[in-house]
Amino acid sequence: MIAKDRGRKAKALVVGLTLLGGAATAQAQQTTGKTRVGAAKTAPAGGQAAETKVRLDQITDVPGLKETAVPVNPTDAIAIVNGQIISRQQLADECVARKGKEILETLINRQIVDQALKARKLDITAAEIDAEIDNVASRFGIGREAWLRTLDKERGISPLQYARDIIYPALALRKLCTGRVQVTPDDLKKAFEAQYGDKLRCRIIMVDKITKAQDIWEALRKNPGGFEKIAQEQSMDLGTRSLGGLLSEPITRHAHPANVADAAFAQLVDGDPNDKDPNHKPKNGEVTGPIQASESTWVLLRREDVIPAVANVSLKDENIRKKTYEIIYEVKLKEEMGVVFEQLIKQAAIENKLVGSIQMANEENDPDFRVDKDVKLMSNAAEGVPASAGKAQAAAAAGTAPAKAKLPRPAALSADAGAQFDKGHLTPAKTPAAPSAVTPTPGSPN
Repeated sequence: MIAKDRGRKAKALVVGLTLLGGAATAQAQQTTGKTRVGAAKTAPAGGQAAETKVRLDQITDVPGLKETAVPVNPTDAIAIVNGQIISRQQLADECVARKGKEILETLINRQIVDQALKARKLDITAAEIDAEIDNVASRFGIGREAWLRTLDKERGISPLQYARDIIYPALALRKLCTGRVQVTPDDLKKAFEAQYGDKLRCRIIMVDKITKAQDIWEALRKNPGGFEKIAQEQSMDLGTRSLGGLLSEPITRHAHPANVADAAFAQLVDGDPNDKDPNHKPKNGEVTGPIQASESTWVLLRREDVIPAVANVSLKDENIRKKTYEIIYEVKLKEEMGVVFEQLIKQAAIENKLVGSIQMANEENDPDFRVDKDVKLMSNAAEGVPASAGKAQAAAAAGTAPAKAKLPRPAALSADAGAQFDKGHLTPAKTPAAPSAVTPTPGSPN
């Protein structure tokens, strides 16, 4: 008896749940937009919400989705303002005018790299790009997603732009440099000294003339304590000028530019190698003589302190040697990547119609490359024409017509104007025949 009652109650519960589910289904059909597609929530007697599946073919009142495509034709409306259309072509023209030169340069560079890869039967995979992004992010101590968000927020570089315009060319140039980078024992030695050797904290005064540097040097010989004041008043280095010339980071051995670093350590740290008297070694507060950093830059450095070399490290340690090798390899690889890219640019034939420039492949090999049109070598000058005469005068004296350069037609010219442009640059002007006699005009004196 008890068993039968339990059976009846279980059966009634199943029937009740079935009916309740049917009621929920009917309610879902009548309340579209309030219930998400595919499920309907019910509230049984226990008070806990249950979820019942709803078949898609039972939903009849949901309005259909309207697919909207991004306008692709030049005349398509990209925006409508109070009934007035802004076409896709108008947007494109504005983008070209504002950013076209910069973006086109990127596209040209990427095309050159792509062509070089294909010529060498190399390629870059998506897995390699992903791995490099992870590698770069790890060097900054953050995750991949955080790194990409930072680039997008702070520099306006989307993940797609980063992968396509930065990571891809870098990986491509790395592959194009395969076998071109060699790390020598001398490279290892210098990199080790730069990484683990002593470092020089100093102040700097930077000027643009050797005479000015010499005058400052003479003033400092009389008053070494005036270095900071002179740096604040006369140094060209705006980054250190307000700090009295104090460099934020110490100088390492063999740092760039090498001649400045070498001279600084020779004068302010090492001293005369033949002088064994420790009292004659350089001390804090001493100043170098004028050092030429570039064609128009001279510097004077004052020693503030020397950070001792790291103790108990040696290139004989395999880990130290490996780390040092990786450092110098990366430095030399980046230098070689620049060299390879420059070579690719020189070898490419580029016609940039946006800016109206033409570059011939290997044009630096042309005899007339970067030759001043007003300069004529004496060895090629026509007889009786001075070397300073232009090509036109020399050609006229020799009885030959000067060659005319073929220039690209500006894109904005009309058809008629373009024809005149071409005629003016491609057809030599005819020289009018000299009159046999001068015919006086009416009213002119005879």
